[in-house]
Amino acid sequence: MAATSSNIKPLQPSGQRISVLGGGWLGLPLAQYLTVQGYTVQVSRTTAAGVQQVREFGLGAQEVNLGAEAPLADGSFWQVPTMLIAVPPQAGQPAAQQVAQYQRLAERLRASGVRHVLYVSSTSVYGEANAEVTEATPLAPQKPGGQIVRALEEVLQQEATLQTTVLRFGGLIGYDRLPTDAAAIQRRSRAADTPMNVIHRDDCVRIIYEIVRQGAWDEVFNACADAHPTRREYYAAAAVALGFTLPDMGPVQTLPYKVVNSDKLKDTLKYQFLYPNPLAVFDAPRSSLTH
Repeated sequence: MAATSSNIKPLQPSGQRISVLGGGWLGLPLAQYLTVQGYTVQVSRTTAAGVQQVREFGLGAQEVNLGAEAPLADGSFWQVPTMLIAVPPQAGQPAAQQVAQYQRLAERLRASGVRHVLYVSSTSVYGEANAEVTEATPLAPQKPGGQIVRALEEVLQQEATLQTTVLRFGGLIGYDRLPTDAAAIQRRSRAADTPMNVIHRDDCVRIIYEIVRQGAWDEVFNACADAHPTRREYYAAAAVALGFTLPDMGPVQTLPYKVVNSDKLKDTLKYQFLYPNPLAVFDAPRSSLTH
């Protein structure tokens, strides 16, 4: 079991200014939660329409497009001590181009005086060696997405002016990211009998809050639910909860897998998962699962 980190600092008072780069499926509810906790939060979106949408939620917003050729303009969004980066890798965009974007981002952060960065990464940086993985496991990303997020981790970790914490989430579930019918399951090509490494969005939000609140910087954390059901078990629970017929998923077949261990996060932050077993998400009333 991992030892408690020496990088934990005294709890930071609420009211500090934070910016969330990427106000999407995770970033927007994260900003809303932090605001309720007393932080002053700004959110970035890539379009003017997106900025307006965020402002309608009562949050500060600024248009930021990492893919634009123009330099990242200064502004109040960057003039904060803490930056939370919740921008997933861009499908179809060359890795070298995305790394260059993050190099420009690191320069902008340095010039703005940002001190603390949290980068939302992925457990896809680990290989599929039919074993448990921890933060000490050598990285062996096998798919392009995992290779890109590992490269982006390195860009931020190598910036000497930043205290960067890398948070490696498993697959994100909850709300509209649940299998709601047979067709949704049939569209998924992943092996049905390998352990799942997933995490509910509510846990994602609260874990990020705890990292900020406790000042857990210069760290690397895995973050996945404690239990690792197979997808066959997960889909069966969804079918029972939502009242649809489970489609035929073929014979049992176990392909290469990994089981992500999150003990370091739980020990360091004293965190208890809201959804330690992903199957518990289907315990909610049916009406709340489809909205």
